[in-house]
Amino acid sequence: MAYPLKKAGVGATIGLSVLLIAAGLRQAGPGTTGSGDSYRIAGAGDPARPYVLVSDDQVVPPAQEVAHADVAAEEPVLELDPPADPESEPGPDGADVDAQERTPIVTEEPTMRSRIVVSIDKRWLWYIVGSDTIMSVPVAVGMNRGFEYAGRSFHFSTPRGTRKVLAKEEAPLWTVPEWHYYERGRQQGLEVVKLTRDSRVDLSDGTVIVVRGDDVGRINHYGNFWPFTPGNEIIFDGKVFIPPLGTNQRRVPNALGPYKLDTGDGYLIHGTHIYNEHSVGQAVSHGCVRMNNSDLERLYWMVEPGTPVVIK
Repeated sequence: MAYPLKKAGVGATIGLSVLLIAAGLRQAGPGTTGSGDSYRIAGAGDPARPYVLVSDDQVVPPAQEVAHADVAAEEPVLELDPPADPESEPGPDGADVDAQERTPIVTEEPTMRSRIVVSIDKRWLWYIVGSDTIMSVPVAVGMNRGFEYAGRSFHFSTPRGTRKVLAKEEAPLWTVPEWHYYERGRQQGLEVVKLTRDSRVDLSDGTVIVVRGDDVGRINHYGNFWPFTPGNEIIFDGKVFIPPLGTNQRRVPNALGPYKLDTGDGYLIHGTHIYNEHSVGQAVSHGCVRMNNSDLERLYWMVEPGTPVVIK
């Protein structure tokens, strides 16, 4: 909206408006509106539907398609009656998955023999203090299957054994593991390209993908740099690009729920996106133990760093 300057006539007002609009159009770069808000523009050969990352096993399509999202319906919903005897099911160790960036270890010792017990078969979690069961709730666990693509092989299971809570974090960011990009490439037939801090990728539309500081973005025809929005996958010219570790585009907010408990090697106890709440109680995750957010909040404030996590 143009505001007339004092003593300026209609012609001056219109002229100022045209200049402002032209300046805004010139400054607007790829992936932005004139106001600088970021959005995604498809490049040549780009899949028609962008996806938004949600968490390790949760991907939500654009808002208009949420009602039709694939929400791991291959697993039937179990009866969620609490199983008895949570500490009677030992089993072999499971397979590892790609580790995320490590959270600093906290070495405080828990009190009163508190422990978390998870049953993979029953898909259930208990929090026990001494001989008292304080919490008994359903959880999602690893799907115990994997895939191969572009020379890489991945298997997703929740490892059995005894771990411990290394650290706690509120409003955690999810560091997206490499398997996610290979999974997306396999689903959409995309080439997987791993970016480095020195990468410079020329796109078919004349723009260039580069890394500047902690941001991955595109340089437009005017030389302006526009970072990609964290949480949106970078897909152009039939390729999905893996941002370098430590960049903002590799760290996704609101993906793990309100809290996380880090048990090491990329395995977390974390929350569930609203669109996937029904999947709690199923074997659908990529290795993490996933809880309803309300249950996780209760557990988070009761558990101390150092608490054993027994997975059976």
